[in-house]
Amino acid sequence: MATTCKHWVVHRKICCRCKARVKTNDLARMAKRSSPSRDPDCPHRMYCQGRCCRCGYILDIFEYAPSFSYMSRYLKLSPEFVASTKQRKLRIGLGQKKLHLVLGLEHILIHAIKLSKISHDDSRLLLTRDDIFRLPNDNLLVKLRPFVRDFLSEAKEFFTMHVCTNYGPDHAKKVVNLLDPHMVYFGNRIITSRDSDGLKSLELVLAEPRGVIVVDYDPRLWRMRDSPNLVVISPKYEYFKASKVVVHGVLAKALNFFKNNKVFELDGKRDKCSGDGEFMADLLTDLKAVHEFFFNGGYHDVTHVLPRFFESKTYFL
Repeated sequence: MATTCKHWVVHRKICCRCKARVKTNDLARMAKRSSPSRDPDCPHRMYCQGRCCRCGYILDIFEYAPSFSYMSRYLKLSPEFVASTKQRKLRIGLGQKKLHLVLGLEHILIHAIKLSKISHDDSRLLLTRDDIFRLPNDNLLVKLRPFVRDFLSEAKEFFTMHVCTNYGPDHAKKVVNLLDPHMVYFGNRIITSRDSDGLKSLELVLAEPRGVIVVDYDPRLWRMRDSPNLVVISPKYEYFKASKVVVHGVLAKALNFFKNNKVFELDGKRDKCSGDGEFMADLLTDLKAVHEFFFNGGYHDVTHVLPRFFESKTYFL
């Protein structure tokens, strides 16, 4: 006799198991209403708030398992299910001739700064620039990197792309929405500080590391075991730079010191002078070369290919 689905995992008001529409995704309240049960055939692969998502049985054996909240809130996966899913996702990608590309958000795709740190004169550029945005209901100003939209548009043909950032979920989703409003590049693969717990890790990327490339600006942001997959972009992308404005008066200097409130300015010529658009184009060319070399050279681990293209190369902004 078929059992009634308890709708333990709900995404966008749709149950991930039975695909039925659910009026609420308040899993805590649903868990309190449901009595614990155990299905002897249930493998307990996924659980939310200590309960198996399939049978509702209370679990405590995966207390320290990594959180996959970026997929569904409170979601955790068993180590066996994570390993099998990573293998399956990589096989699917290899069948489509796609590798996985994990991109840092800040200083790689964008540069952001608080609006309060922008001088009054420069704030008028918000009305004239089409690549500078203020996040809705937020005091954060975001500058898109030159060529970033073309980079993402071309890279999606060769890679399944993820974002891994130290921003919180709310900030990260707002910023990614500027880059990917229709969710065609990243989907819901946005790993934030709520999931990474300090250091970024490929443990949260549902693909085996042998098929994953990471692009970020600082290796200290990542766990040591992920360093073979890491392509370090140095120096980091910074559009807003500190201005050399002299603060006059003892009281003004004291207030500026204690507030630690630096004034930043915009340099409209900086992107053109630095050739930053060419930088992203060169990076895309090298990533395509890695992709082609991996699939045509008979390799089974992308970390064996990366040193051929990135070990001795330096990128300048």
